[in-house]
Amino acid sequence: MVKKKGTISGIYENEFVIIGIACHDHDYRLAHFLNKISNFNFIRYNDLMVYQKNNDNPLGFQFYYFDDTENCTNYHFIANRGTEGFLINEWNKIDYLLIVFGSIKKNNLKPIIKQIRKAPIVIAVQEMLITKKIEIDNLMTDLELHIIEIFKKEKEEQQKQKNKLKIQNSAFQH
Repeated sequence: MVKKKGTISGIYENEFVIIGIACHDHDYRLAHFLNKISNFNFIRYNDLMVYQKNNDNPLGFQFYYFDDTENCTNYHFIANRGTEGFLINEWNKIDYLLIVFGSIKKNNLKPIIKQIRKAPIVIAVQEMLITKKIEIDNLMTDLELHIIEIFKKEKEEQQKQKNKLKIQNSAFQH
């Protein structure tokens, strides 16, 4: 089978790589391990909500995010198994996905995979092949919208904190 680089024509021009991780342990334990083995700093956010075919209700999947601004790379650590199904049904042997957006090169990817394999809780790790059969467009759209929502909420929270400080400072001065 020919490996394809993770580019989506027309919608997502950024390159990305998806690493599949088989691990029957909890997401927070694996996220903790990922943070320990590398320069990751994954933070848990609200579940990624995804609509799938033949289902009117969105399914939730545990979601962690790390923005490596120094290397212009974003990392998304997502559970592939939800309470009611898989995020990507074709990858039903994979428990977690590590989606890497940005300027990651093959030679940078191999050490990450090698480090993840060292975890005693990890069963298997591999770069995932993206084929036409796998509908990745919807996932990438949902992922992008989820990140926008996270940033929006963080900005609103920061503004609330600034307003609160202004009120406290003005009360203190009077």
